[in-house]
Formats: sequence, structure tokens, C-alpha cells
Amino acid sequence: MRKSISALLLILSITSCAQDNTQKNMKTLSDISNLYQEINHYPIEPHYGIYISSSNTNFEVRINDIPVFLEYEFITNDISPKGSYFPINLAISKSGIQKIEVRMYPSYNRKTQQLETSLNKAQVIIDVVKREYNTSKKEYGDEEVLLNLSSPIEKNKVSKKTKFNYPELTEYIFDANFEALVPYNIEILEKSQSMLTTDLEKLKELTEQLLSKYYALSEVYDNNEISQYANLIYDKEKRTAQQLFFSESDSKKRVEQLLTSGRIVKEGYKMMSFKNFKLRFYANGKIVTLVYDEIGQVGRNKSVLRSKGDSRKSYYSLFYKPINSDEFILY
Repeated sequence: MRKSISALLLILSITSCAQDNTQKNMKTLSDISNLYQEINHYPIEPHYGIYISSSNTNFEVRINDIPVFLEYEFITNDISPKGSYFPINLAISKSGIQKIEVRMYPSYNRKTQQLETSLNKAQVIIDVVKREYNTSKKEYGDEEVLLNLSSPIEKNKVSKKTKFNYPELTEYIFDANFEALVPYNIEILEKSQSMLTTDLEKLKELTEQLLSKYYALSEVYDNNEISQYANLIYDKEKRTAQQLFFSESDSKKRVEQLLTSGRIVKEGYKMMSFKNFKLRFYANGKIVTLVYDEIGQVGRNKSVLRSKGDSRKSYYSLFYKPINSDEFILY
């Protein structure tokens, strides 16, 4: 009897130690706010970005097959002015040639509440730019345009109006390359497995596995489990901090953005159920996500992980699997 009691106490002691070690290794919001101390800084820190102008088209922009801009919402009929800047360092993992790709689709007609039948009058114009931050002088240099990219258009010599060269199409994809020089080398995707497949059974199995991850995340968010939330996003936030060269101020602001009045999900909001979604692959199959697939819905092709109240809020949900692992990890 004494041996049994001793064995039980030993098991409980081992279990308790394991739980204590797990708790000690858990990351917190304080760890995230101090990430600027955990990353490398350099004399010159390059920041790459894009400026976008568009009209009459739903479209997305990918850098190295990673989404940096998704526009599947209500589209105006006028060309939007150059002025919207989007950083793209998060899609640049190392120095070298980078690929930018634009995928264009018919816009949404507000009157008919249907997609247009073609890409008539569609247009997308993108400038890829770079600016360098000098850490000793604590200032940015002049912005440099690396690439001008535009959907093919013809200009009427008389009216000066432009039109898309292939107005009858329902999809148009164009791309180009540019060189980026960054001081970091992010190897996460190089050490990740490709999940890309066209096999229907494998797609179904992958979707079900990923969906279980979404349910777990949704519960964490709804229950406002902040400590668990911080631990789940820590590695992603550390990568972000490195690729964007976070300063102390940037790290503090980032933590403020993660919560609303001390909550993951804003007071009065609830996480939405998962429906009408599809599986999407990025990074040549090394990143997967579940996105909404409803025509006309604001946020189409964006994360199904979102909350609803007076409005809607989407939450980041790109996942990868390390080689020889079955665990989905936020990228």
C-alpha cells in the first residue's frame, strides 16, 4: 500500500513539475511589448512597400505568393489615387529576387448585387518602393521607386481615357520581379512542409484539421484568455518585429493594437460561426488558411476568424506546419 501511495505521489510530482515548466515557458503580452529587445537591429534598415491605384476590379497582390493586399469588397468606379501605402517586408524572408503578382477579377455591382460579367474598364497600378532608416541618425532617407507595374491598358489619343486591353476576361494575372536587400534571413518556410494537393480526400482532411484549430482559437478569443492568446501569437509577433525592425515605441503600440479595452474581442462582440468558407493555399502550399467565399460580402477571401457586433473585425489566420510535425502554427 505504501509503495502504491509513493508511486502516486511521484506521478503527481512529475505532472506538477511538467505543468510548472509549461507555465514558465508561456509567453505574455509583456514579452511581446519587449520584443524590440529580442530582435537584431542594423545601421541601415530597409523598408519595402507598395502604393496601389485601382478601379472596377476585385484583386489581390502577392509577394512571393504571400498575400500583402486583398480587395474583395465594394469597388468604386473611379480610379483610386496613389496614396494607400502597404508595407511588404513581412513577405520578404531574405535578400534576392522577389516576385510580385497581381490577380484581377470582376468587380461587384452594387445595383445588381452580383459580380460584373467581365473585367471591362478594370485597372490596377502598383509602385514598389523602398526607403531606408538610418539608426544612428534616426531618420529615413528618400523613397526610391523600384518598379512600376500596371495592368495592360490602351489610351485613346482624343479623349485621353484608358481601357483595359482584355475587357472580355474574367481573370487576369500579371507579375514582375524586383530585387530586395534585407539584413535578416527568416527560414521558417524553408523548414515547413508543403501541404498543396488537388486530391479531394486530402483536401477534406486538411480542411477538417485546420477547422479544429480555428474552433480552438475562436474559443480562446471569445473567453478572453489573454495569456493563452499571447503565447499563441508570440512567434508570429517576433517575426513581425524583426522584419519591420520594431523600436520600443513600435512594440508598445503593437500590444495596444492587439487588445481593445483589455479584451481580445471587443465588449459586446462575439466570434462568428464558420460557414461558407474555403481552403486557400499560399507560399506554394506552405501556408494555409480558411477564408469566406460569399459573393458580395465585405471581406470575401479574408479570414473566417472574425467577430461581429456593431461592425465586423477579422483576425489573422495564416498557418504553416513545420517539417515532420502535425501542428498548425500561426505564420
